[in-house]
Amino acid sequence: MPKIVDRAERRREIADALLRLVATGGVEAVSVRSVAAEAGVSAGAVQKYFSTKEELFRFALDLTGEFVEQRWTQIDYTGNLLEVLIRLVAETLPLDEQRRAESIVISAFTARAAVRPSWTDFVREGYDELHDLTVRFLDVAREAGHVRTDLPAGRLADIVIALGDGFANRMLTCEDPHALQDSLTLALRELLAPR
Repeated sequence: MPKIVDRAERRREIADALLRLVATGGVEAVSVRSVAAEAGVSAGAVQKYFSTKEELFRFALDLTGEFVEQRWTQIDYTGNLLEVLIRLVAETLPLDEQRRAESIVISAFTARAAVRPSWTDFVREGYDELHDLTVRFLDVAREAGHVRTDLPAGRLADIVIALGDGFANRMLTCEDPHALQDSLTLALRELLAPR
């Protein structure tokens, strides 16, 4: 009797392999063969689940979003909502190998989107969703008196996302990412604290 393979699970395993490769060797390390070897499957199996390398990268990018969302469900949401927001942002920073791989994939995909129109909409949609989520969170935090109200939540969300992205990119190459995390925390507190 042939072995039954869970298609969704196999796709995740292959995308996980891509993330591991990117974390250790960068985007240049990714090929159908290298992903197959890392996942412990044949190159034909990778092509069976992903018809193009672009499709594999897109799936891996989606997977990074799922990983972040999973981590967000595990943080402590009690207390001051500004401090909760800082904890949420921290979960997106490359402070361990998993999050480092995620940051590299996001950075690589964003760089490609700047020159590939076919990727631009995909990246934009992800940022639009993150922006909307951040605005909703900031609105609740403003109503609770935990975040400044003198600037529109949309502008604050833009700044929070840009700060997170910028610090994440810098953390990929610095010697002490945790020191930069402290600087980001300081910047977010200074920016968002009620006036």
